[in-house]
Amino acid sequence: ETPCIVDNRGASSDSRATASRFHFMMQENEILPSLPPDMMAALAKFLCCDDQSRVVELLLNPAQDRVGSIGGLMESAREGPPRYDMFLSVPGRAFAFSAFRHQAAAPSHSHYNVRLTPNDSAVTLGSDSFCGKLKCSADCTQYTFCDDPSNFYSYPRDLGAAVIFGERLTVMIPRVTLSGAAAQFRVLRESDTILQRFFARQASEHLMILSGLWSTKNGSVELVHVNADATGSGAVVFRAKEVNGALSLEYMHPLSAFQAFCIALSLVHHAQHRQTVQRSSTSEDVASPSSKPAVVRC
Repeated sequence: ETPCIVDNRGASSDSRATASRFHFMMQENEILPSLPPDMMAALAKFLCCDDQSRVVELLLNPAQDRVGSIGGLMESAREGPPRYDMFLSVPGRAFAFSAFRHQAAAPSHSHYNVRLTPNDSAVTLGSDSFCGKLKCSADCTQYTFCDDPSNFYSYPRDLGAAVIFGERLTVMIPRVTLSGAAAQFRVLRESDTILQRFFARQASEHLMILSGLWSTKNGSVELVHVNADATGSGAVVFRAKEVNGALSLEYMHPLSAFQAFCIALSLVHHAQHRQTVQRSSTSEDVASPSSKPAVVRC
């Protein structure tokens, strides 16, 4: 079954989401208030959306084409539980997401919880919540962007995927039209995932491909929409650059804030893996200068 094109505007989740400007110290189990009305209105206006839209709709639905470039920042949290935070320039600084890394016993099961609050603990009964995921492959080269399973559609969805091969970053997202309608990748079995379909060369008509070279020297990347059609072939739709220990971001249609955050997380996670491998390799070289096996002499 191939994914169908549907209009997902205003229907990303049936959970009303919470967020905060995050201008004060968070306690580990604190439930945050809703986004302040003035910031919520400014965010909706900036994104050219209805002022009655929920936070989860603003951040998970694709950016509208007329909005143009949207700026943001991803940084390590300076207080509270360890995590990465994403902020959007509204204008101003609006909190968008936090990501919490979960290292499983099996490396292939490692993932990040992506939430609309800087808190990863279970919420109290009656509180609103959102928990998407960034799933990481064991070799840290493949990443899947997953919606919260308790969404409007009541089934798990893939919202994108990324593959890093050498210096090449390739991102796959469900196809988005200028009207905002997007393909839906329902994941009911492993073969339904965007990665599996991409490698099997299936459902390509329902995917948009973004590609670019990741410069490890200056910590920057630009992703270009490579689909040769009328939706903007060759347009740069994502930029990221390391600035003073944080990642400065820019994204535009057809990406959403959630997808942009997941791309940035994928880059950071892969870079950390590379550094770990390099340190391990250096340590081995120091301990054993020769790469050849030792010769046993009797």
